[in-house]
Amino acid sequence: MKCFCCNKNVVKKGKRKTRFGLRQLYYCKNCKKTFTDSKLPYKTYGPKVIGNAISSYNLGNTIKESVKLTNKRFKVKVSESSVSDWLKKTRNICTFHKIRREALKKYEESFLFNKVFAHNDLSYNFRYHKAKLDMLCRESGFSFLKKYVEKFKEGCPKFFKEIENRCSQAKVRVRIKRKNKYNNACRLAKFSLKSCKVNKKRHPTVENFMLINDSSTIACEVPVWLWEKNLKMSISGHIDILQIRGNKIHILDFKPNAFKEKEEKVASQLFWYASGLSFRTSIPLSNFVCAWFDENNYYEFNPKEAKVSYYNKE
Repeated sequence: MKCFCCNKNVVKKGKRKTRFGLRQLYYCKNCKKTFTDSKLPYKTYGPKVIGNAISSYNLGNTIKESVKLTNKRFKVKVSESSVSDWLKKTRNICTFHKIRREALKKYEESFLFNKVFAHNDLSYNFRYHKAKLDMLCRESGFSFLKKYVEKFKEGCPKFFKEIENRCSQAKVRVRIKRKNKYNNACRLAKFSLKSCKVNKKRHPTVENFMLINDSSTIACEVPVWLWEKNLKMSISGHIDILQIRGNKIHILDFKPNAFKEKEEKVASQLFWYASGLSFRTSIPLSNFVCAWFDENNYYEFNPKEAKVSYYNKE
């Protein structure tokens, strides 16, 4: 946290009640001033209101309809000019505007499909964007990926629940050539997390915002599995975020504090996601890119170039 004087020597000093909720107060030991935790400094409304209005518009509503839905939900009086201004100022982050018009021509009904799967005592909210899935798979020639994702409308295979081994627990050593970046996934995560105050909601908050508002995310919490002959066992998992960018299939895993993750462990998890999806869709592994990220960091690698060594399975 920085003060307006650009000094970081600040401490928390209580909270202030506003019509948008409680705001954290900070005291700067350098300039002796108190200031609020202004999540979006140039805005009148809170981040939840702004994010909801932007998402409502990108779900296919008009600006007028988005205003009505937002005002009703949050009991506020947002104007059409405000929503229009928010959309303009977030165009570099919320890139769905690039394909929104074409998407609306093809899909007049809801863009999103949702289905909850219960696996190993946990619930996974599988969802995909109908328009982006169709448009991006067609443009990139990934028709088998489209069929794979759409197949889950009928449900997940019964045997999936019986697979005990998770991609994150497979006993392998995966060495990678990692590229460190800061890209739009970080920006989207940073923007969406401003409205999230509960840690356990961070994953769905980031996933939902990206699925609705960017131009490349096609699905979230996608089930995947494969039989690994070297380990002599089946492996399963759920891909956090599935994207198509630059004619490549990107498998993303949102990891709060991504820089603290053990590279070998997270690389192994993502490698199995890519390997499983490659096998299930008959798309070569060379067409995949894997990455884990948070709001400040993005670590990417090519699974085809990963060097895999196996531990002896006991």
